[in-house]
Amino acid sequence: MTSVLFHSEKSAFVFDSLLYPDDTRILLQRIREQDLAVRGLVNTHWHIDHTAGNQLFLETNRIISHSLCGDLMRTEGKDDPDWANRELQLGEEDRIRPTYPNETIVDGSVLDIGISEMKVIHTPGHTPDSVIGWHEDEGVLVAGDTVMEIPFVGYGNSRSLIRSLKVVQSIVKDDGKIIQGHGGVYGSERLTDDIRYIEEVRKRTTEYLDSGKRAEEASAGIKMEDCFSKERSKFLNDRFGSLLWCHPSNVQRVYEELRSERP
Repeated sequence: MTSVLFHSEKSAFVFDSLLYPDDTRILLQRIREQDLAVRGLVNTHWHIDHTAGNQLFLETNRIISHSLCGDLMRTEGKDDPDWANRELQLGEEDRIRPTYPNETIVDGSVLDIGISEMKVIHTPGHTPDSVIGWHEDEGVLVAGDTVMEIPFVGYGNSRSLIRSLKVVQSIVKDDGKIIQGHGGVYGSERLTDDIRYIEEVRKRTTEYLDSGKRAEEASAGIKMEDCFSKERSKFLNDRFGSLLWCHPSNVQRVYEELRSERP
């Protein structure tokens, strides 16, 4: 995943800590080497790969998130630190200890970074608490996982993500840059394909639900290649094989959404 540093004069804000403690320590060391003072950490959402390093930012006194983030860490993510400590084989010194945000932001909150500003926007969809950061002067948007190589709603809502991607599209326009939580930096041109993908998943999943088929059948039968362009599917298969599991998970989630909307 990606951690993003924004600074102006000697003040800095970091968006998302990193999963491996050593990676977060290296990040903080490089910030110190630039003689910058970290004024706060923003968690773009509650997932462990974006919050595991929170404990290393305690001295900033500002761990910032949407108001839902801390609650979701305590409920949906309550077992994640133990899982990460076990899977990553972390010793006592590196052990991930849940460290919750201590400051909340709302849609439209502004962070003062030196002499510049960063606007924070609530973009639910990937998760209910997802936020993005928009630095208008630089034309750069920090997307967290609101924008991913494969749009992912496994912990959120597909309708909400479509709306949020349209918000991102309207902000970035033609000349801005989007920094994803996982993957590269893109312009807004790809978002139309992302939105179309989610809409196609919803359409095809509706057909399975209407025909009385189970979620497992929809997940097995609806292929990623049916919902993306051939070029995008080939790119994802060639470059992001580790993320291909997101597609069947999306179908499962959308199936649950659609079923819950029916009387």
